[in-house]
Amino acid sequence: AGLRAAIGLLPVLLAGCSGTPGPLPVAEPTVAGAEPTPPLAAADGYSINPGDLLEITVFGENDLSRTVRVSEDGSFSYPLLGKIRADGLTPHQLEGDLVGRLRDYLVEPEVTVFIKEYSKISVLGQVKKPGSYELRGRMTVTQAIALAGGFTEIAYWNGTRVVRTVNGKEEVIKVPVGQILSDGERLRDIELKPNDIIVVPESLI
Repeated sequence: AGLRAAIGLLPVLLAGCSGTPGPLPVAEPTVAGAEPTPPLAAADGYSINPGDLLEITVFGENDLSRTVRVSEDGSFSYPLLGKIRADGLTPHQLEGDLVGRLRDYLVEPEVTVFIKEYSKISVLGQVKKPGSYELRGRMTVTQAIALAGGFTEIAYWNGTRVVRTVNGKEEVIKVPVGQILSDGERLRDIELKPNDIIVVPESLI
């Protein structure tokens, strides 16, 4: 009961209170205190990420309506306006930015922004459903593992690591998921970024 209280919505059963923990249940891919993944592309709280594919529509202006991919630096190129910064903006905020800029060329432009495809993260190794998953809003390592079906019976929880590319260089971040879940150390449950790769190794025990 104490362990379940510590991790809230993501109950975890440790095998025999010692040794390698058992598999992570799939029931709810969230932990206490973490924000749920926004279910809709147009959710006001969702911030655009590098890697997102945006569908921009300007009413009555087919030449300005197009699909663009947000680059690694958080921007995209757009006719007449050049480079536009999108990273960190909600779709609604980006709509407002584009409307303001296009007023130099159009009378009362009407712009809609829809996220056609989200950026992705990968979960590999000893999870039940390894593969790529959409990064819809804020997501932590434990949430991603739950989304991937939880750990297998031979997973080494505390050996979990995140491989992240920053400025062309690969970084490896250790995330001791077993300690996070058993001790409630949520600050160590890092927030994921686009193109992060979570790797869960096999236990040697």
